[in-house]
Amino acid sequence: MNDIIYSDKINQFQGKSHKLSFSLFLLTIILASLLIIGYICSNITLMKLGYQSIDLEQKREQLLAKKYQLEYSVECLSSLTRIERIANQELGMSRPEKIEFIVMLPNNIEKEKIINPPSQENDTRYLRAGNFLPELVNLKIFENQ
Repeated sequence: MNDIIYSDKINQFQGKSHKLSFSLFLLTIILASLLIIGYICSNITLMKLGYQSIDLEQKREQLLAKKYQLEYSVECLSSLTRIERIANQELGMSRPEKIEFIVMLPNNIEKEKIINPPSQENDTRYLRAGNFLPELVNLKIFENQ
């Protein structure tokens, strides 16, 4: 009778041992599968991000090309030769034949000092504007009133 009880206990232990080892094997398979699925998903995500990066880089290059094209268009449209051509042809404007300057001097400047500047080099009351100062006398002078 002891043999029967003992053999039943051994059979139960072996059955539990088989169940336990099968459970560990199944758990190992599930964990390995989850790790493999996680690795594959991360690679798929990295590939998607790589493709998006390539697409964004191409779009950036297209936008830069368009920017340079627009800058060139602005330069062409604002060139002085084009503006002068439009002014001549479309608006009927032309360059003046003679350019006249009108000088407006303040009241406190003496006209005689302009014609005959002081001979002293150290006199700092008057600004030196060059040799054309006596030529200003020949221009039309309007005094500030």
